[in-house]
Amino acid sequence: MTSRNESSALLRRFWLPAIYLALGVVILIARAIDDDLRGGLFWGAVMAAIGLLFVLGGRFDLIKQARGNLTDEREVALHAQAMATTGSVLVGVLTGMIVFQLSRGENPAPYSTLMTIGGLVYFISLFVLHRRS
Repeated sequence: MTSRNESSALLRRFWLPAIYLALGVVILIARAIDDDLRGGLFWGAVMAAIGLLFVLGGRFDLIKQARGNLTDEREVALHAQAMATTGSVLVGVLTGMIVFQLSRGENPAPYSTLMTIGGLVYFISLFVLHRRS
């Protein structure tokens, strides 16, 4: 029988690689449907390689942190700051893409949809976290 901590560590170790592998399979199938099996195999292999990096790279602090193996307050703070930076950059890029599409007279719906989803997730998360504290 494994303990709860061992199960949690295994889940953290293999969750991200499983996501990358699943995305690789989805890309492979999508490219094959579009009659680009070679491209699907290439990008599927790239995604599988990234997943393998997360499985085998466990001795590197950066890989551990990306997998969610946060051991102290410093790593938790770094993780939170990296996530906040990522969110800020994505908001800026999506805003730029919306303006770019509008300036060309094109439909910005893909970018505005992503912006809307991001905003909703942010406010829902903030609400839930506020209620917990």
